[in-house]
Amino acid sequence: MRAQSMLVTCLMLLLIALVPVTSVADTTPHDRVALAGLKEAKAVFDVRQTDLDKLLFNLELIKETWEGIKRQGVTPKLLVTLRGPAVRLFTTDQAPQELTELLADLRHKGIRVEICSVATRTFKVENRQLIPDVILTGNVLTTQIGWQNKGYALITLN
Repeated sequence: MRAQSMLVTCLMLLLIALVPVTSVADTTPHDRVALAGLKEAKAVFDVRQTDLDKLLFNLELIKETWEGIKRQGVTPKLLVTLRGPAVRLFTTDQAPQELTELLADLRHKGIRVEICSVATRTFKVENRQLIPDVILTGNVLTTQIGWQNKGYALITLN
């Protein structure tokens, strides 16, 4: 009986030894499982936010997403499409400095920012007054279709 008890104890110790130990380093957030095997991550963000604070939050989130993907060893290929009444915020007379600086930072990271000419026409925004860090497209719905067919995931931000 004593030998059997020792065998059970040894087996339990062996099982405990095989269980991975969780360390403090394991609590660091990461996306390794989702990014495993990827050399690049491609996404197009559909942005229609008209509230400046929410718009800035969303653009900062896109920037943080780019930085997080890059930090984890994957090349981020991200772009932003702007449509709806939000286009009014992207003119030289309306865009606050915080927005123009953030857009310049996104461009520096290689994040393409497209703005819809259908929206500029609909919401009476003069295309010649658009800030320089946005790229005027014919219709961002068309470009979203194109980017998705090129493997870009569509992410809608509200």
